[in-house]
Amino acid sequence: MSSSAFLCLKTNEYLPIFILFYIINACQAWLPDTSTKLMNSANKISSISFRGNGSNIPDHFTVLYQDKDSILLGGRNRIYNLSIYDFSERKNSEIFWPSSEAHSQLCNLKGKNEDECQNYIRLLFFTSPGKLLVCGTNSFKPLCRNYAHKNGLFIAENESDGIGICPYDPNHNSTAIYSSGHLFSATVADFSGGDPLIYRDPFRTELSDLKHLNAPNFVSSITHGEYIYFFFRETAVEFMNCGKIIYSRVARVCKHDKGGPHQSRSKWTTFTKARLNCSVPGEYPFYFDEIQSTSAIIERKYGESSTKIIYGALTTPDNAIGGSAICVFQMSDIEEAFRGPFKHQESINANWLPVPDNKVPEPRPGECVRDSRILPDANVNFIKTHPLMERAVPSYQGRPILIRVSLNYRFTGIAVDPQVRTVNDKTYDVIYIGTDDGKILKVVNIASEQSSKAFVISENEIFPRGTPIKQLAIAPGYGKVIAVSKAETKLVTLNHCKSTATCNECIELRDPHCAWDQLKNLCVSVDMATSLRYLIQDIKRGDASRCKISTNEKVPRKEIDDDNTIPSNSIEEEPNSNAKELTLQVENRSDFDECNNDINSDVKTGCSQIKKSEFTSGTLWWGIVIAAMIGLFVGFAGGYCVSRKFYMQYNNAPFIEQHNHLDRLNVNQNSFLARPTKTVNLDVLNVSSDTLQPKKDNLGSLKNLNITNEGTLQKIKKTYI
Repeated sequence: MSSSAFLCLKTNEYLPIFILFYIINACQAWLPDTSTKLMNSANKISSISFRGNGSNIPDHFTVLYQDKDSILLGGRNRIYNLSIYDFSERKNSEIFWPSSEAHSQLCNLKGKNEDECQNYIRLLFFTSPGKLLVCGTNSFKPLCRNYAHKNGLFIAENESDGIGICPYDPNHNSTAIYSSGHLFSATVADFSGGDPLIYRDPFRTELSDLKHLNAPNFVSSITHGEYIYFFFRETAVEFMNCGKIIYSRVARVCKHDKGGPHQSRSKWTTFTKARLNCSVPGEYPFYFDEIQSTSAIIERKYGESSTKIIYGALTTPDNAIGGSAICVFQMSDIEEAFRGPFKHQESINANWLPVPDNKVPEPRPGECVRDSRILPDANVNFIKTHPLMERAVPSYQGRPILIRVSLNYRFTGIAVDPQVRTVNDKTYDVIYIGTDDGKILKVVNIASEQSSKAFVISENEIFPRGTPIKQLAIAPGYGKVIAVSKAETKLVTLNHCKSTATCNECIELRDPHCAWDQLKNLCVSVDMATSLRYLIQDIKRGDASRCKISTNEKVPRKEIDDDNTIPSNSIEEEPNSNAKELTLQVENRSDFDECNNDINSDVKTGCSQIKKSEFTSGTLWWGIVIAAMIGLFVGFAGGYCVSRKFYMQYNNAPFIEQHNHLDRLNVNQNSFLARPTKTVNLDVLNVSSDTLQPKKDNLGSLKNLNITNEGTLQKIKKTYI
C-alpha cells in the first residue's frame, strides 16, 4: 500500500469499511491507466517468420509495397517477393541488385565496414503499368534504377543518381511518396547526414537554414488535396530556454510548385511547417514531443459526423520519464494551422511573435498558385524567412486517446485496421502499436464526440526483448499484422477469440474481431461466422450482462446499439444484400421453445450452457469481497458487545472504587470526559436525561454524556443522603 493510501486509512479508521475502500481508491486515482486485458508471451502467438538471407548479418528490412496478394520487402542487395497470406517466397519474382565492385571499394576507403558497404533497397514505386523505380543505398552512394516487369520477371533498363532521393545509410530516417508523376522525398543529401532536405527534382529546401530544417528525423509522408505533407521531429529553433528541445512537426509543399523567379528557380515557394501538439492538458501541460510513426489518412466516424484523421505515436525524450502516447490529428485542424498567422523573430535574441496580417504579402505565401515563377520577390522572400506557423496543430479533443508510462518500452510504430464493422453495425478502428522492446499492443479506439479513449485489448511479445519494431503493416484477415525488425519480419495473428472460454471473458475482451456465439457457446471470429444471428458484442462498455439473458426469454423489439443498456437478443441478416447490413428483430417463439427443449433434454447444447454460465469469476470475486466486509462488520459488533459487558461490570464495582472514580472526575475538569457544569450539589440534585445535551469529543463525533437515574451518579446520591 502506498503512503498516501495509508494516510487516508489512518485518518478514517472509524468510518465504515466500505467508505475506506472508496477513499483508498481515490487516493490512488492519480496512477496512470496501465490496464491490459491479455498478456501473451511469444509461445502463445501464432506467427510466420522470414529472415531473408539466413545469415547473422541483418537485412535492414523495410516494407516497400503491398497489395492484396503480395508484399515486397527491401533488404540487403535484394527485394523479396512474399505471399501476404503465408510468407512463402516467390524467388522467380525477386530482384537481386548488389553494389558494383568499384562502389564497394570506394565505400571501404571512406572508412565503412563490409556490412555497411552493401546495397540496401529503400524505395520502390510503380511509376506506370509495368514500370518500377527502385532506389538503394549502394555502398553510401545512393543509386536508382528503372525496371520493366515482363513475363513475370523484372528487367533493369537504366540507372540514375539517387542523392536527395534515397538515404546513404539504411539507419537514416527517411520517407518518400510518388504522386502526380513526381517523386517527393525527405532524406539527407550528403555522406555524413548533415544536409537534410525535402526534395522534388529540381526543388529543395534551403541549405543550412535552421529555420527550415534543424537536424530532422523524417517519419512519414502523405498526399492530401493539392499538397504533400511530411511528418518529422526536429530540434526546435523557437525554443528560447536553456538547452534544446525536440518538437514534432508537419510540413507541406504544393504538388505543382514550379519554383520562384530569378535565383529561386530551384527553391520551394510553398514550404511551411507547424508544430504537432500531443499533450495532457493542464496548467502545465505534459508534452509527448517526439513523433515516431503515423498511420495513413483514415475517414473515421464519430457519432453522426465523419472526419479524416491521422493516428500518431509520440514519445517523451530518451532522458525523460519513459512515456508514450497515441494522438489523433484531424486533417481539418492541420489545414487550419497553415491558414493561421506566421511566426517571426525580429532578432536573434528577440521573442518569437506572430506576424501581423498587414505585413503578410498577397497572394498569401505558402498557398498553391497557378505559376509560382511569376510570384513577386517579396512573396518568395517572405516564405523563405517565415516558414514556421504560429499555431500548433491540436490533437483530437485536446488530449491523447492512449497514454503509457513504462520503464520497459516506448512506442516505435503504428498501423491501423480502419473501421472494423461489428455485429451491431458499428465501426471501430483497431490499432496495432509496436514498441522498442519487441512487443505489439492491440488497441481499439472507442472515442466518441464527447470523450477521447482507447482500450488495450492485448500486449503481445513478438520479438526477443530489446528488439525494436521498426515498422507495422496490416495483412488481410481479422487480427493479422506484419511486424518488421532489423533482421526479421513476421506475419503475426493477433486474433484472441479462442483464448477466451466463457461468454463474460469474450464480451469483456472488447475486441471487434471477436463475438460470443450463443448457439455454439464459443467465442468466435466474426469473419468466420456463417450467421450473425446469435452473436453478442459490446465494444463500447464490455458489458457482459447479456450473457445472463436466457435465449428462452422473449425480448421486446427494440432498435439498439452499443449505447443501449438492454440490447435485443437477436440479429438477423437482411436478404438480397451482398454487404453485411444488420437489422434487429424479435425471435420467433419456436427459437425459444428450442432452448426450452434443450434445457430439459439430456443432451446439452448452447442454450443450457448459457443458463449455467451465470456464476463467473467476476461474480465469485464480488462474493469474496462482500463476505470479507460482512466479516469485518461482525467482528466490530462482537468487539463492541464485549466492551459493553466489561463497562457494566465496572459500573457495579464497590462503593470505595466508585467514590475514587467520582473524585477523579471532579479533579480532572480539563479532561474531554469532564462535564461542562458547576459543582454538583448532591442534596438537591435531580438529574434527568433531558437536561444534559450531547457534546462533541476531540475526534469530532457526538457522545451523549448524560447520566440517567439508573446510572452511577444516582447510586452515589442515595448513599450520601
